[in-house]
Amino acid sequence: MAITRRGSRWIGYLMLLLGVGLSALIGFSNLGISSGLLFLTGLLFVLAGFETPITKRFGWHRILGLAFFMIGVYQLTNLSFGTDGAFYAVATLSLAVLFAFMGFDIARGGPRFEVDPDETV
Repeated sequence: MAITRRGSRWIGYLMLLLGVGLSALIGFSNLGISSGLLFLTGLLFVLAGFETPITKRFGWHRILGLAFFMIGVYQLTNLSFGTDGAFYAVATLSLAVLFAFMGFDIARGGPRFEVDPDETV
């Protein structure tokens, strides 16, 4: 399954919606690092989906890779070893490593994920 620019745009819209919804539930005055990272990740996904000077300079696939890497960082911010148990901690760490690897592989145009660096909007 190939990752497309149009698909990344829709993932970004969903992430932005989740970030704003989470912020509204927590309260906008208590914005934590988690909701800020979720919002930033959504912006990166949306940015990768459009033709902008940033995507022209760095490549849309590198912006998309950074967005996937930021999902891994977001997973790490939600990690708690003591209260949720060892299984939850291992699952969260596994997801964080998976998303970080996905981001790295997508950013370098690697063979494991089908990304066309020359794809236009």
